[in-house]
Amino acid sequence: MEKAKLSPGQLFSLILLFDTGTAIIRVLATKAEKDAWIAILLGLVGGMLIFSVYISLYRLYPKLPLSGYIRAILGQKLGWLLGVLYVLFFIHGAARDLREGSDLLISSVLDQTPEIVVSAVMILSIAYVLNKGIEVLARTALIFAFTLGALAVISNLLMYFSGIVEMDHLLPVLGNGWLPVLNVTLKQTIQFPYEELICFTMLLPYMNNTSGRGIRAGFAAVLTSGILLSYSSATNIAILGAQIAERATFPLLYTISLISIGDFVQRLDVFVVLTLIVGDFFKIAIFFYAGIMAATDLFQVPDYRKLVVPIGVIVLLMSLVLSGNFAEQIEEGDILLFTVFLTFGLGIPLVLWMVAKLGKLMK
Repeated sequence: MEKAKLSPGQLFSLILLFDTGTAIIRVLATKAEKDAWIAILLGLVGGMLIFSVYISLYRLYPKLPLSGYIRAILGQKLGWLLGVLYVLFFIHGAARDLREGSDLLISSVLDQTPEIVVSAVMILSIAYVLNKGIEVLARTALIFAFTLGALAVISNLLMYFSGIVEMDHLLPVLGNGWLPVLNVTLKQTIQFPYEELICFTMLLPYMNNTSGRGIRAGFAAVLTSGILLSYSSATNIAILGAQIAERATFPLLYTISLISIGDFVQRLDVFVVLTLIVGDFFKIAIFFYAGIMAATDLFQVPDYRKLVVPIGVIVLLMSLVLSGNFAEQIEEGDILLFTVFLTFGLGIPLVLWMVAKLGKLMK
């Protein structure tokens, strides 16, 4: 493990930026139509429960990352093999987010730029920061969390002042009943983005206090991100309408582009593009870092920095061959939610927690 410490505020910022990441830009729970925001709120409840499993494992093994307590619970051989699978899972997650962020940037503002150029610049910048250590990434996250928060407040005020918000677009609430909402909740909003928080099992041992403030900051970040995602969905629907919001690849960008006050407040697309770049940066970085530290622990590498470039190259190359286009990427993601992410994000941690608790009781 790297010798580093994270404050509660830094952990809050990392989780908030990771959880919102590309999710606040994308369309979530569209099959719930006007009630998508309700499905996201219900998914938040499941997300808090999933995160509580990770926290329970951390409390049982406060000095060990996921790759360490897997071996402590399941034994060296089985634990090591499962740890290697988690390394591959983290690398795959970083590659998916790199591809998704690159596709969104190219489709919105960089349509003449080759994808490999956008992806390479992103992964190089992330590798540079990670080479400096997790504390540098965490301090950067704290700064950007405040910056994006200020931009969000400004954007929302301008939305309401420009008169483009139509609350009638959200009515009637539950017009199709609870069934579509519950269906979307179970199939999407519980899993995404909360199962991806498994990455933070590699970061929780860095918390620099034992009073529980770090844990409370983690839960507060998950809660805040869920509320923000729900609010963003409701805002997109209130401005665009459910049908347009569902069809749009980049609904938040379209929403912001409609802001017009007089002849001097227009073209605020840069706010959304900045949100995309920052959110995607931190999401890739945390997946990337989790993969590096898990590999460092499992293969007993003396300095994790030796793995930054090799794993970065793997992430870059994998991102280029994952899917043919953005639509295919989203379709594959929906399948992965029920298979890979469900297994590694909830199934295995839940089994680990039960086995660990049983072992503690039998001693």
